[in-house]
This record gives sequence, structure tokens and C-alpha cells, in this order.
Amino acid sequence: MPDLDVVAQIAEAVYHIQPRQIEALPPLFDWRGIYRIRDAQDRAWLLRLLRLDRGLDAFTQNARLLQWIEQQQHPAPRVCTTHDHHIIGVREGWTSLLLSYVEGSVFDFHSSDWEWLGRALGALHALPLTGALPLPQSRCDPATLQDQTAQQLAQGYNHVPAAFQPLVAALRSSLRPLAGYEQELRITHGDCWYKNAIKTDDGVVLIDWDCAGIGLPLLDVGYLLLTSHYDLTQPCRVVADKGKIQAILYGYQAVQPIVRPEPALMASAVQFALAWGLGEYLETHASVDTDEGVLQKMQARFDATAEIAQIAMNYVA
Repeated sequence: MPDLDVVAQIAEAVYHIQPRQIEALPPLFDWRGIYRIRDAQDRAWLLRLLRLDRGLDAFTQNARLLQWIEQQQHPAPRVCTTHDHHIIGVREGWTSLLLSYVEGSVFDFHSSDWEWLGRALGALHALPLTGALPLPQSRCDPATLQDQTAQQLAQGYNHVPAAFQPLVAALRSSLRPLAGYEQELRITHGDCWYKNAIKTDDGVVLIDWDCAGIGLPLLDVGYLLLTSHYDLTQPCRVVADKGKIQAILYGYQAVQPIVRPEPALMASAVQFALAWGLGEYLETHASVDTDEGVLQKMQARFDATAEIAQIAMNYVA
């Protein structure tokens, strides 16, 4: 990640912002950085940086999507242009994307406002796509899951300890009900979990739109249903919570009805986060024999998915 002096230079030269305070936000990598910047007037921005070889296309795509969402008057971080009116900045070997900073409190595992988070996701899925500019495919795109995630799981099967090969096989099988599934695709967030939800005075605003785009809404819903059960202090303990599931689906369906899916499809939707995450992990790790902690966490979460999906079926039309 760039040091704070470089961040200050980018803020000043590219955006004409005089930083009073710069705070690096996790996660931290040598090829990216996320910073909360405040100026002398206590105005706040979120500055995102990616190395030039990684960032130009990714940031441009993300910025255009967020501008489209703003045109729909949907709450989300807003794109702030450079001083010369470009959506993306380039300086010191970094590409930059400046967004409005969403003030409020971040959801956590013990939050009591799950109905409002479900409502926020439903409002996103209710946005019409008529006349939309070409938009990226989301992590929730069924075709991408078949072409990419299923292949990652197949190729990684022999790279995990034998005890976890049934998990890899089960997650690959969970993608099959999605093949050729015909339902109207919508804008999906792709990473809708409580750490990406901010409670503001006006409601709930989703942040971190890196994985957003066109996708299957039910996968977004399943992703939220599962990740709402992630107690990060006990990553290998996942217990289905009927109250959370009911609240999320009640809030969601208050603005966007769910056509009752087949049970296998609901199970696939709830397992989707694990299939995608494990596929990405296996692609970047030639062997996981010495890192079974990741697989143990995945297994514990997978073991809870059947009950979560079963409970969810009781609360859809």
C-alpha cells in the first residue's frame, strides 16, 4: 500500500483536497489501499487506490456502475471526479477512485436491524434495467459461476486433504441448479453482508461495490442469509438463527417479492458465498495441506447451510 505522503500528494494534486487527517482502512495489501480523508472543514471522502496495472479498468467499471446507481436515486457512495472532471485519477503509478464517505454505524453480528438491511437489498433489486448502459457481470451471475467457479473447484479438488474433498465436491454440485436458470437478472451487490452495510439517519446504505453488476437476485439474498450468521470471533461455530432469517426476508419482500424457488435452488443460493470463496482460494493456492484452518471454517459454515435454507423457505411466498 502507498505510504501516507503519497496518499496526501494524490489527494492534493488529483482532487485538490488539502487533507487534515488520513486514515488507512483494512484490509491492507501492497497493491491497494483504502483511506478515509478529512479536510480542514471536516468533510470526509473515501479514497481507493490500486496499482496502475490492476486498477484502471476495474475502477472505471466500478465508477460507471455507481454513477448509474446515482442516476436511479438509489443510496450508495457517490463518485467524486478529479479536479479536471475525470472519474478516475492516475498519479505516482496508482489509479485512484474518490467516493463520498458514508457516515454512520457499521452493522455487526449482534445488530438488531436485519429487516432494514433486507429492505435495502430489496430496493436495489427493484431497480429497473430498462435503458441501462452496458453494466458488468456481478459475482452473482450464474453463467460466470458455471464457467469460472465450477472450474476452480474441479481443478482444486485434488489439492485439498481427502477429508475436505467432499466439501469441494458438494459446493461444485451446488452450482448445478443455477445452470440455465431463467429468471430476470437485476443489479446485484455481490458482497452483501453486514460489514458492507452502514446504518445512517436515513436508513441502510450498502458500501463496497467491487463485485456488483448484473446477476441473479436470489444469490444476493442467499449470500446475506448465510453471512448474517458469521460471528467473526467464533469462525467455526455457525448456528442458524430463525429470527435473523425471518427479519431479512420480511424486509426484503416488503419492497421486492421473491418467487418461491425450488428447495435445491434456495440451498444453492445460501451456499453460493462458500462456493465462490473456496473457488477463488483454491485457484490461488497450489496446496492447502498446511492451511486447513480455512477449510475447517468453510466446512462449519457449509454444515449450517441446509438448515438456513430450510428455514428461509418458510418465509418466501
